[in-house]
Amino acid sequence: MALMGFYAIRNEDTEEEFTLDADDFIWEDANQSGEQYRFIHVETDELPEVVATFDVDADEFVMQMPAGLEELENGLYINADKDEYDSDSEYGYDDGYDD
Repeated sequence: MALMGFYAIRNEDTEEEFTLDADDFIWEDANQSGEQYRFIHVETDELPEVVATFDVDADEFVMQMPAGLEELENGLYINADKDEYDSDSEYGYDDGYDD
C-alpha cells in the first residue's frame, strides 16, 4: 500500500499556491482496526503541515490543515495493489516454516 498523487492548497491571505506531492507525506500511524491510515506532510519553511487521514469505509480522505488555507485539488489516492508483492514470500515466512 502506498500514498500516490498530490494535494494542492492555497493561502487565502497571500493567494500563494502549494502542491504537496504524495512522496513528501509520511505514513504516521494506523489505528488498530485497520479502518484508517494517517499520513502527515511535515511543515517546512515554505509549506504548511497537512494531515491526510484515509477512511477505508468511506473510501475518502479527511484533510486537516492550518486555518487560512483552502483546498484547490485533492489528487491523493491509495495504491493498494494486492498483486504488487506477496508479503509471505517477500519476508521468507513461507520458506520451511511448519506449524
